[in-house]
Amino acid sequence: MFVRKKAVLLFSPLLSISLCFNAFAISLEEKSFLSMYFSDEELTVISSTRSLKSITRVAENITVITAEEIELMNAHTVADVLYWTNGVQMNISGGPGSVSTASIQGSGDYQVSVFLDGIPLNNLADNVTDLGLIPVQFIEKIEIIKGPASSVWGSSLGGVINIITKSPGNDEKASGTLSVSYGQENTGDFRGELYGKKNDFGYYLQAGRLQSDGLNGLPPNSSSHGENIYSKLSYDLSKDSSLLFTLLYTTSSRGKGAFPDPSIDYSENDKPEHFLSSLSFNTALAQKLALSLSFHVNILRNTDDITQLSTGDLFESTLKDKTYGGSAKFTYTNGIHTVVIGSDYDDATLDITEVGTTTQETSKKWAVFVNDTIALSKLSITPGLRYDNQEPFGNFVSPSLGMTYSLLDNLLLRAYVARGFNNAGLGAFMSDVAYGYLGNPNLQVEKIWSYQLGVETTALKYLWLKVSAFMHDLRDTITSVSITNPVYSFTDINGDHQRRQGFEIDFKTIPVYHFSLVGGTTFIDAEDTDTDQEVKGIPRYTYDLGLKYDDEKSFKAMLRGHYIWWNSTQEVSPGSEYNAWVVDVNLIKNLLKQKQNRRPVDIFLVGHNIFNGTQRLTVETPNPTRWIEGGIRVKF
Repeated sequence: MFVRKKAVLLFSPLLSISLCFNAFAISLEEKSFLSMYFSDEELTVISSTRSLKSITRVAENITVITAEEIELMNAHTVADVLYWTNGVQMNISGGPGSVSTASIQGSGDYQVSVFLDGIPLNNLADNVTDLGLIPVQFIEKIEIIKGPASSVWGSSLGGVINIITKSPGNDEKASGTLSVSYGQENTGDFRGELYGKKNDFGYYLQAGRLQSDGLNGLPPNSSSHGENIYSKLSYDLSKDSSLLFTLLYTTSSRGKGAFPDPSIDYSENDKPEHFLSSLSFNTALAQKLALSLSFHVNILRNTDDITQLSTGDLFESTLKDKTYGGSAKFTYTNGIHTVVIGSDYDDATLDITEVGTTTQETSKKWAVFVNDTIALSKLSITPGLRYDNQEPFGNFVSPSLGMTYSLLDNLLLRAYVARGFNNAGLGAFMSDVAYGYLGNPNLQVEKIWSYQLGVETTALKYLWLKVSAFMHDLRDTITSVSITNPVYSFTDINGDHQRRQGFEIDFKTIPVYHFSLVGGTTFIDAEDTDTDQEVKGIPRYTYDLGLKYDDEKSFKAMLRGHYIWWNSTQEVSPGSEYNAWVVDVNLIKNLLKQKQNRRPVDIFLVGHNIFNGTQRLTVETPNPTRWIEGGIRVKF
C-alpha cells in the first residue's frame, strides 16, 4: 500500500484518523492509474465519507484543488480558486475580497455547504458562505463534492466545498513563506506563514492583509481592506493520541458599490468579522479502531450600511451568528470494510438588529450517520445513511449508495444515487418590515433525489478524460412570491419542482515539451417540471481551458480562460451581461534553485482579464476590466 508521509498530517478538528488504520488510502495499482496526471495530494480524499480513501474508491463526482495549483493561480481568496473550477459557478461582485458565492451544477448558492476542516461556515441568516472572505495561504487543498452529500454532511443539496488547512510542521527547524503582491489601484496581498515542531508540540501560524481601492470597471465605492490570522497547534499526548487547536480570525471593511441609477439609487458598505476556533482529540483505541472528538465555536458579525443617494437616508443592519458545536466519530477498518460512525451537534443563535430593534431566532441540530467502504478487488461499494433532527427545520433521513468498478487497468466506472435535503436560512422564519419580508414558520426543507454516472480513463494516449452525467430531481424548492399585505410585500414558500440534468467533461494531458492542457465543460438543463418551462438564471453551459508550461526548473506559466452562459433575462437578473471570455495569464520565475540550505525565491506577474471580457450576472456584480499585479514569494 502506498501512503505518502505528508498525508498523515491532513487530519483536522472533525476529520482525524491515522492512515495506519485505513486500508483503502491508495494502492500501488490505483496510484499508477492516475499518477501521471495528478499529485499525491489529489489521489486521496476525506470528504466523501469523512475517512481518508483513494479517489478511485469514490463514487461521487469530486474535484480536488491543491496548494500547488492555488499558488500557480496566485489566488487571493477561495473565490478566486473556485472561479476556474469546472462544474462550479461563481457569482463574484468585484475585485479580490469582494462578496462572492458559489453554485454547483446550477444550484442556489444557499444550497452549497462550505466547511473548514469539517466545520460548517454557512451563515445563519440566508445559509450562504461569502468565499471572498476566506484567504488561501493556510489551505492544503479543497475538495468539492458535486451533488448532494447529505448522507455524510447533512444539509447540502447542491454539493459540498470542504477546505482542508495545512498542518503543523514535522521538522524541528522552522520553515515558512513570505509573499507580497501589488497591483493597480493599490491592490495588494501581504502574507506570511511559519510552521515547525518542537518535541511533541507542532505549530502552524499565518497572517495576511488583502487590500484594494477598487479596480477599473467596478462602480464607485468598491474598495476592500481586510486582515486575517490563522493558527493550528498540535500536541502529541502519546504515539497514538494527539490534541489539535485551531483559531481563525478575519475582519474586513468593504464598499459594495454605489449605484446612482433611478431604479436602484443606493450605496452600500459592510464590515464582516469572523472568529472560528476548535479543539479536537484524536486517538487510536485499538489497531483497527480510531476515535475523533471535536468542539468548535463559530461567531460571525456583519454590519451593513445602505445609503439612499437621492436623500442621504442611512439604513443600518447588524447580523450576528453564534454557533457552538461538536462531533464524535469512530473509524473501524477490518478486511474489506472501512466503517465510519459519527454524530454532529450544533446550537446556533441569530440576532438581527435594524433601526435599534433586535430580533432573534435559534436553531438546534443533532445528527447520527454511518457509512461503509467495501473494497472487493476491482469493485467498491459505499452505502451511507444519516438522520438529522433539526429545530426549526424538521427531521430528515438521507440514504446513499455508490459504486466504482475498474473495468480495465485504465478505465474506471462510477455510479451514485442519493437522497438529500437543504435547509433555508433562519432569516426565512423572521419577518423584516424594512425589506417588506414576511417570515414563514411553516417552511420545510428542500428535497432531492440525485442520480449520477461517470467514466474516467487514461486509455487515450497522453490524455486523462473524465465524463460525468447527473440528474437532480428537486421537490419543495424554496421560492419567493408576492403577497397582498399592508406591511409586507413578499414571502418564501415551498413551491417549485425542478429537474437539473446535464453532464461534465474534464480533461488533462501529460506534459509534452513542458506544455500541458487542462480544461472542462459543463452543460445544465434546468426545467420546472410543473410547467415544463426552462428555469432562467441557471447557467446553461460553461467552458474552462488552460495551457500550462512548467520546465520543472525555473519557470512556470499558465494561460487560462473561463466562459459562462448565465442563461438569464433582464427580468430575472437586471444588467446581466456575459458575452465574452475572461482570460488570465500567470508567469512565475524561480530565481534560486533549491540546493542545500537555499530555498526558492519566486517572482511572479499576473495579468487578469487581459481581453477585457464582461461576465456579470447583475448590474451590482460587475467583474473588473484588465488589471495587472506582480510580486515576490520567498520560502525558507
